[in-house]
Amino acid sequence: MKPNTKFLVVAVLLVGVAIGYGINLINPATTLITTTKYVTTVVTSREVTTATSTVVGKYPLTVVDSLGRSITINRPPERVVSLAPSITEILFALGLDDRVVGVDDFSNYPPKVVELINEGKVKTVGGFWNPDIEKIASLKPDLVIASSGTPPHIRLKDKLSELGITVIYVKSTSAQDVNDIFSDIQLIAVVFDVLDRSSKLIAEVQNTLNSITQKLNEVNASKPKVLHLVGPPSWGIFSSGGNTFIGWVIKTAGGVNVAEQYVGWPQLSYEYIVTQDPDIIVITATGLDPKAVYEEIAGSPIKGTKAFKNGRIYLLTGEADDVLSRPGPRVNVALEILAKLIHPEIFGFIQRSDVINITQFETTPVSSISVLEGEVPS
Repeated sequence: MKPNTKFLVVAVLLVGVAIGYGINLINPATTLITTTKYVTTVVTSREVTTATSTVVGKYPLTVVDSLGRSITINRPPERVVSLAPSITEILFALGLDDRVVGVDDFSNYPPKVVELINEGKVKTVGGFWNPDIEKIASLKPDLVIASSGTPPHIRLKDKLSELGITVIYVKSTSAQDVNDIFSDIQLIAVVFDVLDRSSKLIAEVQNTLNSITQKLNEVNASKPKVLHLVGPPSWGIFSSGGNTFIGWVIKTAGGVNVAEQYVGWPQLSYEYIVTQDPDIIVITATGLDPKAVYEEIAGSPIKGTKAFKNGRIYLLTGEADDVLSRPGPRVNVALEILAKLIHPEIFGFIQRSDVINITQFETTPVSSISVLEGEVPS
């Protein structure tokens, strides 16, 4: 039986991704953008490009957001509300934390975000899927940055416009690869006239990407089959299709995504998983008992896969879950985690307490398990 490929809102909700898109067009009358090609070894269906120049003209400037709307920014935004964790991370990574007055309930990185919330300097405006327009309006923002891949965000467009609040949409849950992340960063950098900072941030991510792809090419590495599950099977057996950011990370880190042929977040069947027989299974979920997840997997048909038999089923929790589920400035960390899980013979074994090999619960007491055998938690 083939997987259910419907675009289910619940699938995206379970993934918990808060992701962004960026520049489609900059008004040539106000801004000069040049394009630089990045490494051609990047495993992606699209060429990776990024803007590298600085803003020539000052405000007003016009950008085109991911909904295809031309948005004019008359002056540097001073009061900004972010409706997604990945957007918040980009703002803070670009040094724009002094402009942020509101974030969604799930924005928790960098730690300064939490500090500012606790101090009352930044307010929360609802969840990723249910932002509260009254809370947003009460902060009197001159800019809201939202997700075009999230229907509740799109429904706020007209209401925010009626209130005289400018909103720019980034691609979010439909981000496909690092190109979308770079564009995300650039759009926000252009809006705030900090393109020099975006170039530095993008270069850091690119260095990690170059290093990983170069090592994989040098050794002509094998490509193990990898299955990503959004939570344990009891959550519905949702995975990441080939056109998703997580699918791109799997591919770039040297694996073959067993759900590559599907789009979005397909709901798989046990029959499909057993037929594909993945070598590695990566589960992203926070707040679950790892032993309980192991017991659920052990009691399912997944027990017959190579991943289970060879002890290569990993639960990513906390920060590890966040970096893989949020296409943002920490995409390099997501790549490093997956590269080590897929190719430990090349990149070394993972040493993170938030990456748990759950198959070890079969023979080892729960209290002694945190990471791979023989490793020390970081």
